[in-house]
Amino acid sequence: MRSASNAKRDPGQHSGIIKRILGLLANLDNECHRYLTTWFSRLAEDHFRRMVDLVGKFITYRLTRQPRKRSNSGNPTAGLIPEFGAQGATSAQLHAALGLSGSGSKSEDRAGDALYSDDWQVKAAAKVMALLFAANNTYHNRKTDPVNHSPSVAGQASAGLAARERARAHGQLLPTSDFYNTVLDFHDLIADFEAWEKRTGKFSFCQYPFFLSIGAKIKIMEHDARRQMENKAREAFFDSILSNKNLEQYFHLRVRRECLAEDSLRRISEVVGGGGEEIKKGLRVQFVGEEGIDAGGLRKEWFLMLVRELFDPNHGMFVYDEDSQFCYFNPNTFEQSDQFFLVGAVLGLALYNSTILDVALPPFAFKKLLASAPTKNGVAPASRNRIDYTLDDLAEFRPRLAKGLRQLLEFDGDVEATFCRDFVAEVERYGVVQQVPLCKNGENRPVTNANRKEFVDLYVRYFLDTAVARQFDPFRRGFFTVCGGNALSLFRSEEIELMVRGSDEPLDVSSLRAVAVYDGWSDPAHGGRKVDRPGEQILVLRWFWDWFAEANPIDQRKILSFITGSDRIPAVGATNLVIKIGCLGDDSDRFPVARTCFNMLQLYKYKSRQKLVDKLWRAVVESEGFGLK
Repeated sequence: MRSASNAKRDPGQHSGIIKRILGLLANLDNECHRYLTTWFSRLAEDHFRRMVDLVGKFITYRLTRQPRKRSNSGNPTAGLIPEFGAQGATSAQLHAALGLSGSGSKSEDRAGDALYSDDWQVKAAAKVMALLFAANNTYHNRKTDPVNHSPSVAGQASAGLAARERARAHGQLLPTSDFYNTVLDFHDLIADFEAWEKRTGKFSFCQYPFFLSIGAKIKIMEHDARRQMENKAREAFFDSILSNKNLEQYFHLRVRRECLAEDSLRRISEVVGGGGEEIKKGLRVQFVGEEGIDAGGLRKEWFLMLVRELFDPNHGMFVYDEDSQFCYFNPNTFEQSDQFFLVGAVLGLALYNSTILDVALPPFAFKKLLASAPTKNGVAPASRNRIDYTLDDLAEFRPRLAKGLRQLLEFDGDVEATFCRDFVAEVERYGVVQQVPLCKNGENRPVTNANRKEFVDLYVRYFLDTAVARQFDPFRRGFFTVCGGNALSLFRSEEIELMVRGSDEPLDVSSLRAVAVYDGWSDPAHGGRKVDRPGEQILVLRWFWDWFAEANPIDQRKILSFITGSDRIPAVGATNLVIKIGCLGDDSDRFPVARTCFNMLQLYKYKSRQKLVDKLWRAVVESEGFGLK
């Protein structure tokens, strides 16, 4: 008889038993599902992880057994070349033949590929995984196993531990990525998404978005945005014919460096006022008085400069906490709401243009943002009615304040006599401390042992929500003006944070090295000809990569920030961050040069490794806090 571990490794060996168990669990009533979720949440971490792996592998087993849809025609060019009737083709027929009509035939053909939509075993397993995912999100009620790693495996486990720590920060036991099924990346998820939007009642994985990797969700979001743009482009095309106007393929942003925020806000406001769909086109930036053509570098420079200006503490739009190193909306700012609208729009544009921003917003801010997403009719629900703020949320931004409130909750003595507090929040505004009632007649209501939990809840809600409503609402509108669409609802808050801020997981230098590109490197030993593999054949490049890999994690972050302008990697992995290394010439006493807008590092052919390390490290350290090229 096989052991449970063998069954876990090969679900196909016991698929007959597993499918029946999953079918029974999936078809229980809602009350039983609530009991199951509670029971799952109390399992030991190792046991819980094995259950998640088993259900996930069973779904993979079922997906790999799905037959591929075969073409009904033996013609390999079928569907690639438009066919026209013998009679004169009408404009509608022409559009249909070229796939421009926007009809549902294309979607219907796609939907036919999703054979798993009729597989009851996949549907049952997905329902059970949803129960496990719900239990995973109640991690704070479960005692977790201690983490003990020997020094020999500590390095190998570092990436997993970092993901686990991020999960803890978001109130989870296992990170959301542990629920991803990467086999789905090779299926037609666009058809799955379109079937889900139609609400046909058939199963689709978009009903259970925790199965979809970030890469898969990004593809769906890009498709959703492209579809919206195509609809608007079709309308604009006919409008351009009637009005004799040129049709722009990109969203062009022309700004002055000395008036970056003002020009950006004015241009974005013009686009939003004209319908808003142009803002979802590919972004092209031009700086007034400069001849540079935007191939991606100017766009990144615009993002870096604008975010640096908007989030500058001296600008007053955001307040920073020294303990957490996070920032949050300044409730006492003099800035107009338009500035916060611009910040939200910039975050949305960064998502659509795959640009990492150095934005120090705490994780709960992204949870608050998604909770305030507008409904289909465009009405934005009040975020305060959609999200419960906790002390853990406050602790992300103000850990000392959260610690004091937690001590109030845990105090064993007489709270009223000891703390002498009323239901008011003490707020400092321009050097003057003011008392703001947290409820009606709060200044005359003392905090006691009986009502201290209510006091803490009201205090946290005031600090994170009520006090910043004037700043958050335009920020929310700016973000969803750019990122409107059903695809955004597939993302969790931590995934949006990863896409905006990038990943802080340990750097995989070998992956960065594998995708790096080189420019201008030649080998004197071969007559000065260019070499095929500079990273392996040029000595100074080998020194650089070896030194980069041997550096401690903190120094690695500094080096990466020097080259790219951010110390984080893209949410979809290090292989999507291409570093370009150029040659400045022969050995020199000059320092290396970093062009962060192009993720480019330029090196001289230093004569020794020590000289390379000295020059490069000094450039890294002394450039901190200054704008680079």
